Amino acid sequence: MNKDFTLILDVPLKPEVRSTIRREVDAWFSGSPVIPPISYQAIGEIAALLVAKHGWDKNYMAFVMVCCGNAVWRPVVSSVPFNRRILLLPHCLKNSMLCKGQQDEMGLLCSECGNCSISGLLREAENLGYVAIITEGTTITTRLIESGKVDVVIGVGCMDVLQRMFVSVSKYSIPSIGIPLLSCGCTDTAADSAWIKEELYQLEYDSKFRLLNLNYLRNRTSSIFGNEQLSRILEPSGNSTEQLVFESLLAGGKRIRPLLTVLAFEAFNSQAEPHNLNRLALSVECFHKASLIHDDIEDDDETRYGKETLHTRYGVPVAINIGDLLIGEGYRLLTEIDLPPDIVRDCIKVVANGHRKLSVGQGIELMALKNREILSPKETIAVFEYKTATAFKVALLLGATAAGADAESIALMEQFSHFAGIGYQIKDDIEDFKNENGDPEIHKPSVLVSLLSEKLTPDDRLLFLEAWKENNIATIRQLVEKYDINRCAEDLLLDYIRESGQCLANFQNIGLKMALHEILGNMFKAYI
Repeated sequence: MNKDFTLILDVPLKPEVRSTIRREVDAWFSGSPVIPPISYQAIGEIAALLVAKHGWDKNYMAFVMVCCGNAVWRPVVSSVPFNRRILLLPHCLKNSMLCKGQQDEMGLLCSECGNCSISGLLREAENLGYVAIITEGTTITTRLIESGKVDVVIGVGCMDVLQRMFVSVSKYSIPSIGIPLLSCGCTDTAADSAWIKEELYQLEYDSKFRLLNLNYLRNRTSSIFGNEQLSRILEPSGNSTEQLVFESLLAGGKRIRPLLTVLAFEAFNSQAEPHNLNRLALSVECFHKASLIHDDIEDDDETRYGKETLHTRYGVPVAINIGDLLIGEGYRLLTEIDLPPDIVRDCIKVVANGHRKLSVGQGIELMALKNREILSPKETIAVFEYKTATAFKVALLLGATAAGADAESIALMEQFSHFAGIGYQIKDDIEDFKNENGDPEIHKPSVLVSLLSEKLTPDDRLLFLEAWKENNIATIRQLVEKYDINRCAEDLLLDYIRESGQCLANFQNIGLKMALHEILGNMFKAYI
């Protein structure tokens, strides 16, 4: 569908026309199953095909797109219990002359006066177990989803609102059903109550559409990293060396890697055994914290998470030893998981391969620093692949391998990790240079420095090399701006984001696919 095509947001007023369109759209998708999420572009192309095939009024194109989106998401929504759903109704459904409801921060508080359709719809939804809210926009809904209280949305609104809502749905992969108002306007609108009730009562559980609640999994992962839980798992003898291991594991961080491991395991094993899951997640964090301790030594960094680094407090020999001990703990934890020997072997192989690649990537970086080299864009991307992408890959593949994931899913996760990991590091580079209060580490592999180095004129190259040698960040920033390097880097980042999304399009595991879509949306929300 042409991106520049302006959609007319008409809704068929005749019930029989709406019913016919919905029926034919549902029939098309039942014969051509599509695993959500699906892009706005793809929805538009399918809608255009159906409009042409059935000779429908082209003014109903947007309406057909809403019906297509509903058909894609309905199997997922239908598999979610009522008490994990939210019904979102607009203010404009109320009778503006007779409404006795009061307004608060959550929206309109219905007095159930019976002067409009809202009270009946609210009562019906709440009796089923829905969270039901009368509000404009999606801010409250997004907050509820992020809190983990609901998993899906059934939203009623004008076509313009539903069109905007699709952007959020696509970015964060929120399973949604949209029901358009019969007319647009800010007051006294009407909706197809029969259609709303039909969607409210849809309940047909299908295990292949099982969702994974990221908020719950984050809390589940965080619960591992407390003194009591760590003591139960690691069983320390209480000496000072093991205490430093504890301190390292309890130190700050987003716990993204253990979360990915827990997510992948849960995606392929709905009966996750805490004994195994805790050890898998903790082993990943052990390897990660060990790499940070060694990185801090190699880079001579004085702070980490706002505190003095281990080698700054206790000296390099102690810090090296703690890093080594964390690596040993990580491998020990893997040998303690209660799974068949061949699965344990494959898990150790995943980690060992990752350990090797990380060390190779760090070696390339250290040698470049030692030799005062400026890496080419290709060489810089290779470092990102060895280091950041490998960290993503190990975290996902460890959980999936332990849960017995199929070879096709493993291969797709490897591809996704490659593109998302490199994209993540490019994003960090871009944001480091945009932060006027920060000092980007220009001597480390940086995609912006690499891209700049390739584009310089001879005169500017001399200026650049002098600035690079003297660590003159201000001059480097001026050259980055002069050659529009931020735009070049952002274009490169968008390529990696698109490739990540393409990988996810091929995932068959709906829970993992949608959770990774949500992670991707949060990770790159400023660029999607």
